[in-house]
Amino acid sequence: MHRILITDDDTSIQFFLGELIKKEGYDFDTVSSGEEALKLISGKDYSLVLLDERMPGISGLEVLEGIRAKGYKMPVIMITAYGSKEFALKAIREGAYDFFTKPIDIEIVRTVIKRALEKYELEHEIEELRRDVREKGIEEQIVARSPEMTKAMDLAKKVSRTDVTVLITGESGSGKELFAKIIHRMSDRQNSPFVSINCAAIPETLLEAELFGYEKGAFTGAAKQHAGKFERASGGTILLDEVGDISPGLQAKLLRVLQEKEIERLGGTGPLKVDVRVISATNKNIDLEVEGKRFREDLLYRIRVFEIHVPPLRERKEDIPVLAERFLEKYSQDIGKEMKGFDNMAMKFFLTYSWPGNVRELENLIQRAIIIEEGSIIKGDTILSLVSAHRSGPPVVPVSAKEKIADVKDNEEKKLIMEALIKCHWKRQEAARFLGISRKSLFNKMKKYGL
Repeated sequence: MHRILITDDDTSIQFFLGELIKKEGYDFDTVSSGEEALKLISGKDYSLVLLDERMPGISGLEVLEGIRAKGYKMPVIMITAYGSKEFALKAIREGAYDFFTKPIDIEIVRTVIKRALEKYELEHEIEELRRDVREKGIEEQIVARSPEMTKAMDLAKKVSRTDVTVLITGESGSGKELFAKIIHRMSDRQNSPFVSINCAAIPETLLEAELFGYEKGAFTGAAKQHAGKFERASGGTILLDEVGDISPGLQAKLLRVLQEKEIERLGGTGPLKVDVRVISATNKNIDLEVEGKRFREDLLYRIRVFEIHVPPLRERKEDIPVLAERFLEKYSQDIGKEMKGFDNMAMKFFLTYSWPGNVRELENLIQRAIIIEEGSIIKGDTILSLVSAHRSGPPVVPVSAKEKIADVKDNEEKKLIMEALIKCHWKRQEAARFLGISRKSLFNKMKKYGL
């Protein structure tokens, strides 16, 4: 059901247009001023606005400017008693679909309204198709086979169609920034900037200047005016990564930005309005930070209107084989080596390892494995040696023939121990029982092989 807003201070015109619209099967609301119209438009979905040129208070053209400034795309038809060429050109230039003059001709009005609604429907269908295409393309950028990751992606899709603030939580390396980019790319702000800032990586004294900017001479070294991240993200999205590390003093200033939608540069003389969608991310338990008085509760309410939790890699096992194949393909091309896959031991390790570094660790591990692997298959031994080297330093390389023979035996023994650990989910008591050796003996061998 299309809903049309009639804006005219003449009650007889309101009644006339209302009856016409009702006969055509549409719903409608009527208001007598531009201020009322803007208020209603911000709270309801309208397919069309009929707007009188001259009303008490703000004019019809000013209402039209306000509608377009706020990003509303419904067609607007102007009504005027003075059908001058100058008015017609200005109305069309400001974004009006069409206009008609008083006295009103029923057939002309009916035809213009019909055409306008057909245009609205077509544009709406095109936008939905574009959104579907964007979402399909974006889904190919992120792996979501596991229920946990699928749920997170569904939430990202839903919130992308709104403009509310979002808090993304999860461990380091789990993909929080990628989710923020996905929300931005699926939103109506996709053609405007996406600006990210790591709040934990910048000293407190500089973070305020980076966020809000500064005027020339605001402090020693401020040789010229500098626009902050909020200004650079105008019309788009800003990601406040590691927001839980912001100092209490800066938290108060950030709260004001979110409340008032305005910033003030360091050394500035007044506030500047900003139109920015704010997404925050943290690897901390933000509720514990609030309990410990390290994070403001009122700020948390502002940044966590909607929350998405990105699960750690160890909780999304179904995604690991797909991620591994994707990284193998990507870095094989980048490095210039033709790689065909992983052996069973390597994949078993991927599925049982705890991944403290999450997706980032998996990606880096595969990248290094491609570089050092001599064949076209990434072997479990290669993966184990890389993980062991990362934990225990570089492996010793045997040089004598006797050492080479011993190394062959060691490799076989290491492989058996690794397979037992994988089978027993790294529970050493169970693995020792499985191998028929003591727990102490297993511990010594694990230490020997860097496991």
